[in-house]
Amino acid sequence: MSVYTLHKYQEKAFCSDKRIIALAAGIKSGKTSCGGLWLGSRAGQISPQDNLIICAPTYKILSQATLPKFLSIFNPFGKYHKIDSYFQFRNGPRAYIRSLTDPNSLEGIPDVEGIWLDEGGLISRYGWENVQGRSALRQCPIMITTTPYALNWLFHLWEEWKSGKRDDVDFIQFTSKDNPFFPDAEYERQRRLLDSRRFQMKYMGQFGKMEGLVYEKVNFCKSFSLPDGTRYYGGIDWGYTNPFVLSIRAITPDGIHYRVAEFYKSGLTIDAIADICRQRKKLYNIELFIADPSAPANIEYLNKEGCTTIPGNNEVRAGIDCQIRLFNEERFFIFEDDNPNGVDEYSMYHFPEPKDYKIDEHQKEPEPVKAFDHGCDADRYVSMHLDVQEKKYMAVAERDRTTRPRNLIDRREWLKRGGSSRH
Repeated sequence: MSVYTLHKYQEKAFCSDKRIIALAAGIKSGKTSCGGLWLGSRAGQISPQDNLIICAPTYKILSQATLPKFLSIFNPFGKYHKIDSYFQFRNGPRAYIRSLTDPNSLEGIPDVEGIWLDEGGLISRYGWENVQGRSALRQCPIMITTTPYALNWLFHLWEEWKSGKRDDVDFIQFTSKDNPFFPDAEYERQRRLLDSRRFQMKYMGQFGKMEGLVYEKVNFCKSFSLPDGTRYYGGIDWGYTNPFVLSIRAITPDGIHYRVAEFYKSGLTIDAIADICRQRKKLYNIELFIADPSAPANIEYLNKEGCTTIPGNNEVRAGIDCQIRLFNEERFFIFEDDNPNGVDEYSMYHFPEPKDYKIDEHQKEPEPVKAFDHGCDADRYVSMHLDVQEKKYMAVAERDRTTRPRNLIDRREWLKRGGSSRH
C-alpha cells in the first residue's frame, strides 16, 4: 500500500472542518491528490448506507484526471463499477462518479455525506448551485479542488471569504512550486514563457480574467428604478438537460439597454415554460419574446398561450458583434444583483485556445466554446432583433427628414405612396 505525505497546504485542507473547503492552486500542485484522499477518508467516517460523490465539469476531465487519481489511491479498498459509475468501498459506502456536463447528474443520489468537486472553477454558477443543493439535506462538506480560471462564482466566493463574510468557507491557495516534487526549473521556465496574468493563474493559483473572452468589455451596474416609457422584451434559450433561460431586457426612452432579470432552470416542460413566460409578461409588461429558432413548435406553443414570440436570428458572430457594439458604446448594462448567472456566464464565455481548433478552422473565424452561453445566447437574440428594428426606424426617420412634403396637398399624396405619418 502506498504511503502519502501531505505538504502543509494539503494538510490544512485535509484537516479543515469547514462546510466548503476550496483549494485554488497551481497545476501539478497536489490538489487533485488531496481531493481524492479527502473523499476516500470520508468513507471511514460515515455509515455504510450513506453515499459520497465525485464530480468534475466534463467527462473528459473526470475520465482522464479525476477518476484515475482516485482509483490509483483507493483501488485496493474497493471495486469500481464502470457501467453504473460508482466505486463501492469494501464494507462501506458508495462514491458515485458524475460529470457535470449535465448539471442535474447529481439528482437522485440520496444520503450524501461528502462531495469532491474537481476542477470546480470550470463549472457554471448554475452547476455550483446544484452541487450545494445535493449537500443540503445532510449539510455535508464539499471539497473543491481547482486551478483558478476566471473571475466567476468561485472568485466571488473567495472575495466573500477574504472579507470575513463566509465563516463556513476555508480557502487555501498555493503554487505549483509548493509541491516538493514540482521541478523548480520548469516553474521558472514557465514564468519566462507566459504573460504574468496567465502564469499567476496557472502556476500560482491566483485569480484573474480568463483568456479569450468573447466579451472583453461588459458593463455591470446596481439595479435601479427605470423611467416611464421603458419597454420590455424577453430573450429565450431553450433547454431541458441544460437550463432553460429567460433574460429580460429593458429599453429606456433614451435607447439604453438593461438586462434587468433572469430565470434559469433545467428539466422544464413546455407547459412549465409557458407558465414562467406568462408570469414574467404580466410582471414586466413584456411586449415580445425573441427565442432560439431551433424549436419552432415551442415558439408556436408560446404564441397560443398568449406570449407573443418570434424566432431570433442565430447568426452567432453577427450577434456577438452586435452585443459588443452595445457594450462598447455603453448602451447595454447588466443589473449585477439581479442576474448572478448572467454575470458568471459573461466571465466564462470564451473562444477555444488555438490548440483546440479543428483542422479546417484556420480558414474561418472560430466560434465560441459551447459552454457558459445559455444566457449570452438569450441576450444575443434580443440584441439582434432590436438592432434590426433600430436600423429600420433610423432609415424611416432619415427618409422623413429628407422627403417630407411641405404642404397639405402634397402630404396627402405622399402618405398614399407609403410615407410615414410620424412627425
